[in-house]
Amino acid sequence: MPHYKSRSKNKATRERKRVQAQVPKDKRKLGHWAVRGTDEDYRKLRERVFQLEPERPSYVTERAMQLLKRANRLELAKAAHEKDNHWFTDGLAWLIDKAPASGGAKWLKSLGQAALKPFRGDSLNETDEQYSRLTSHAYSDAVDRPDDFEHWTRQSDFDSDWLTVFDNDDGHRFVGVRGTKANIGDIGQDILIGLTGHPVNTIGNELKRVLDHTEPGRMVDIGAHSLGTSLVLQAFDDDDTLQDRVHQTYLYNPAVSPFTSNNITQKFEGDSRVRYFVDLLDPVSVGSLGSKGPSNVVYRTSYGGNPLDSHKLVQWGGDGSRPAHDEEQDETYFNPKRREFGNAELVNVDNVFQEDAVAPVGPDPGVVFDFGDAFPGLSEFND
Repeated sequence: MPHYKSRSKNKATRERKRVQAQVPKDKRKLGHWAVRGTDEDYRKLRERVFQLEPERPSYVTERAMQLLKRANRLELAKAAHEKDNHWFTDGLAWLIDKAPASGGAKWLKSLGQAALKPFRGDSLNETDEQYSRLTSHAYSDAVDRPDDFEHWTRQSDFDSDWLTVFDNDDGHRFVGVRGTKANIGDIGQDILIGLTGHPVNTIGNELKRVLDHTEPGRMVDIGAHSLGTSLVLQAFDDDDTLQDRVHQTYLYNPAVSPFTSNNITQKFEGDSRVRYFVDLLDPVSVGSLGSKGPSNVVYRTSYGGNPLDSHKLVQWGGDGSRPAHDEEQDETYFNPKRREFGNAELVNVDNVFQEDAVAPVGPDPGVVFDFGDAFPGLSEFND
C-alpha cells in the first residue's frame, strides 16, 4: 500500500529543509565564518539563544543548545570541523532563521549568504608563499642551506642553528627562524610555552646582530614557524627597538598554549605589522581562536581534515624552489588552474590553492602535546 503523510507533517518537513539550507555544508565555510565573529558578535549570539530557547523545535538537540549558549570562536570552529556536525548545523540554522535581519545580526546572517557562494578563503599572495619557502631553510644545517634560492642570496655570516638570512637585488633582507627540532632544548621551550605562554628569549641577540649589520635603506622582513614564532615575538617584547626596525613579520602556524591566556603570540594580534597564518585544524595554533583574533591573518583549512598534517610549514608555499620573474617559468607551477605541491596537488579556487591530496611531511617532529578532549580522537600531536 502507498504511504501517505499528513499535510502538517509534510509542511514541517519542508520547513525544516528550508531552514537547514541556510547553513553551508562546506566545513571550510563554517570554520572561516566562525573565526570572523568578534567578541560582541558572540555576545549577541548567546543572548539570542537564551531568548529563543522556549521556541526550540524538536530537531534542535539539547547538545546544540548548550554549545550555542557558551559559543565563542574556538567552540564554534571546533564544532564546524567535526566529522558529523549535523547536530550543530541544525541548531545554528534554526538560530539564523529566527534572528532578525537588523539589530546587529549582520555577521550571523552572513553565513546564509556564504551558503549561496563558492568558497573564498583568505588569499595567500606570492610574498607569503615565497617567505614560507625561505623560512624552511632554517630547519636545515647551515652547511646544507643553498647559497642561492629563487632570486635570493644567502648571507652565511649570519647563519646559526636558529635562523638563516637571505638578501635580494631589490633591497630586501629576509630572516627565517625555524621551529622545533627533536632535541632537549627545543622540547624544553615547547613545554615552557605550553605552561606559561612564553619561551626563553633565545634569539634576541642574534636578531639584533642581523639588524645592526643591515645597511640603511634595506627593508627587513622576518618569517618564523611554530616555536620560532614565539621566539621572535619574545625578542620583540624584550626589546621593542627590534620590531621598529622590521618592516613585516610573518608567523606560520604560530604556537599558542591552550592552558594559559598569557600567550606572547596573542599579545601582538592587534599589530598589523605582524601577519598570522593559521590552519583552523592545527591544535598548536587554535588556542587563540577564543579571543578576537589577529588583525592581519590568513585562515585556511587543511584538505582531508587531518590535524597531524595541519601544522606543516610546507602547506603555505610548497617545498620546492620557484623561478624568479626574469627566469624561464615552470609550466606546472604557473598553470592558472593547477600546480604541484610535493606529493600532492593544489587546485586553484578563487586564487586560493587547496590540496587534492594530503600534504607531504614537513620538518622533523618535536615535542608531544596532550590536548585532551579538545580535538576528538587526537590525544597527541607532534609539533
